[in-house]
Amino acid sequence: MSTVGIEGGLFILLLLFASAFDLKTRQIPDSLSLAIAIVGLLQGSLLPALSGLLVTGLPYLLAAMFSGGKIGGGDMKLMAACGVFLGPLYGTLQSIIGLMLVLLFAIGICFRHGLHAAKQTALPLAPFLAIGGIAAFFISH
Repeated sequence: MSTVGIEGGLFILLLLFASAFDLKTRQIPDSLSLAIAIVGLLQGSLLPALSGLLVTGLPYLLAAMFSGGKIGGGDMKLMAACGVFLGPLYGTLQSIIGLMLVLLFAIGICFRHGLHAAKQTALPLAPFLAIGGIAAFFISH
């Protein structure tokens, strides 16, 4: 198996663990985000890793600061780590795909239960962001 395959497999596995933790506890362990960042650094390209960290993580930092607790620090750290792994372009693509999936899911809740229920439903982001990350990884390779 190639290095890309091993690193990609670890990335996907760690995203799945983050999703499971977020679904169960509504928290993402820092150790998972750190592990994703380390796997990203193993790829050896420091400039794309650092720019990915900033470009992908900064919007989530701002969202965490201004969302009144609707987006947590775990989501921000997860996305910053994914930016280290995927770089700025594919980290951004991960965000676009993941957030579009959240939006579609929320629209489904709205149609089924009404707008008020959709507004009151707290959704864990990690599963959606994980799907976006897996898709971005495969698109990038």
